[in-house]
Amino acid sequence: MDCTYKTNRYKMPLLDIIGVSSFNKSFYSCFAFLEKEGEEDYAWALRMFSNLLGPSCQPSVIVSDRELALMNAIKVVFPTTTNLLCVWHIEKNILTNCKPRFARQEDWTTFLSIWNQVISSQNEEMFEQAWNFFELLYKEKQEVLSYIRRTWLPFKEKFVKGWTDKCLHFGNRASSRAEGAHSKLKKYLLVSTGDLQEVKNKICLAIENEFNEIKTQLLSERIRVPHRSNILFFKELVSHVSVFAMGELLKQYEMMRHGTMQSTCTGHFMASMGLPCAHTMIEWKDKILPLDAIHSQWRIDIRSLSVSNGEQDGNGAAPKGSAQGSISQLEHPSFPMLFEPTIQVHKGRPPASRKGKETSSTKRNSSQFEIIDAPRKCSICKAAGHNSRTCRDKLGPSVINPSYGVGIAYEGSTMDEADINTIPISTECFWLDG
Repeated sequence: MDCTYKTNRYKMPLLDIIGVSSFNKSFYSCFAFLEKEGEEDYAWALRMFSNLLGPSCQPSVIVSDRELALMNAIKVVFPTTTNLLCVWHIEKNILTNCKPRFARQEDWTTFLSIWNQVISSQNEEMFEQAWNFFELLYKEKQEVLSYIRRTWLPFKEKFVKGWTDKCLHFGNRASSRAEGAHSKLKKYLLVSTGDLQEVKNKICLAIENEFNEIKTQLLSERIRVPHRSNILFFKELVSHVSVFAMGELLKQYEMMRHGTMQSTCTGHFMASMGLPCAHTMIEWKDKILPLDAIHSQWRIDIRSLSVSNGEQDGNGAAPKGSAQGSISQLEHPSFPMLFEPTIQVHKGRPPASRKGKETSSTKRNSSQFEIIDAPRKCSICKAAGHNSRTCRDKLGPSVINPSYGVGIAYEGSTMDEADINTIPISTECFWLDG
């Protein structure tokens, strides 16, 4: 879950909660306009979301960025849910705060590679070893180490693989799905000046189209049998498990056949994906993999597209048909809006070129890491490698006296001594007599 901005005229943040389907594709789960991004605002939105899901269908994992107010609200509203931190956002925050400390790009690339080894540690012991090596290697950069210790290490259980792969996250350790969903939604909105009713109607349209896509894919996969999965070992799974899950199972099956899996089973694949790993498949070697070994997340035979809102199927999974109920709640709210909300202040400062001006664009402002990571360009010619002070495009032709180094600028241009030997051929020259 993540907030997106520039969606409405009141500048209210829009909390976008994204789910993952049996096909490993994203779908809109919930939207909530927030007055501000405080803990109480998030808690209210999450309570509404919890009521929508029902008591028997609470999320196992929620991936977010390091928004402390949101993290606290998740802990209160979903006490049994694991809150993971997006590894992509962590990397970009480290880029923003640490890259300026490295003079050479090669040193920064090496630093980032070693950091990724730290967060990819398979268990706690490996993490301690990797972190100790990291500290020793960059002991001269105490500001960098201090930032990571202070900002990220207290939450290591929320992003280091040794801990996160014990959680049922279905392969999701980043909130990039939310970023993609924001972009998709804004293709429906087009402008950021609509009122809440207009935005709600376009959200409903996006959800309706998405529901139809899910319905089409579900019907297709129920009759589609991937050729590579059409083997005796998967006999009970065909037409009951999504094509994506069958692909993941096939990878594990091939490792079992060729003996290429790790010598020791960590249990992480089964715990995080809800699918049997190569080590587990050995128990059913020369037999048929049972359907009950597959988590209901990946089942397509138990999904109903006609179940009324709030009902659950026999396996406790949220039916895809509940999307229609969600649309109905949006179209017929129980609590009508009585007053227009006040215009909220966005996070950060407005772009310098747009201060005091109204804009209808839904395009987000550049993040700090994008500003730091982008090559600097001249504001005049937009080319890299120089700035506006040294840009030749701003220097108009001038007339130079080769004897005295004096020139006459024309057409409002400015004279620069760098162009002392440049005399335009098509211009009349007037030499100053000494």
